Amino acid sequence: MNRKTGFIILLGVAALLPVEAASQNVFQKAANTVSSWFSSDKSKGEVAPTEHIDLTQLTLDENISIPELDKEARKIRTAQSREMRRLQKARLTDLKLVRNYEVIKATIAASNLFLPNDTVLSEKADIFLRPFLADLRIPDYYHVMLVMHSDDTGSEAYSLDLTRSRVQAVRDWFARNGGNTDFVVMYEAGAFSPIASNRTMEGRAKNRRLEIYLIPGEKMIDMARRGQLDKR
Repeated sequence: MNRKTGFIILLGVAALLPVEAASQNVFQKAANTVSSWFSSDKSKGEVAPTEHIDLTQLTLDENISIPELDKEARKIRTAQSREMRRLQKARLTDLKLVRNYEVIKATIAASNLFLPNDTVLSEKADIFLRPFLADLRIPDYYHVMLVMHSDDTGSEAYSLDLTRSRVQAVRDWFARNGGNTDFVVMYEAGAFSPIASNRTMEGRAKNRRLEIYLIPGEKMIDMARRGQLDKR
């Protein structure tokens, strides 16, 4: 992929850049990201340690794709399956394992977190978010992606503003309740990624959602390498 092609692709996914990126010059950040690709060893198949990567500069798909696991993959998958079973006990969210069973994806209906068109967490939101606090206790154990979606009943600008404010409210809740948010990345997706038809009330309700991705961080990988995941 040449520089021009890479730049065009990144402009196409600018809507799914993190909130931190969206609040600044998206086009400049896209150019910087493309430039970094060609100055790094990624073209050789090498992945830099995540402490040298600004996660907020990456798209959601890029964050999900790193890090590449080798010998630790089996242990990571076992640990992720165990964590998913723990979260399933709460019976509050839709859970699945993605990316070769190495990443946990949880989906929470926006109605369980917010009142209609509101950006302040409702009283019952605590019930749905609290099970994830344990995943934010150890810095860099997980890279946590928070992706907020809406339906298409409002304008594009309104939907982006709504999802931006809502995902910020979720991150702030984790921070207030003792979660480490150094490796939490927020995305406002607006109405760009529907999972159902927006022509029906039921479909619009499904599209209004929060997705939480639990991606193995450097600490988790190091613990797998040392054989310490079973002791967590």
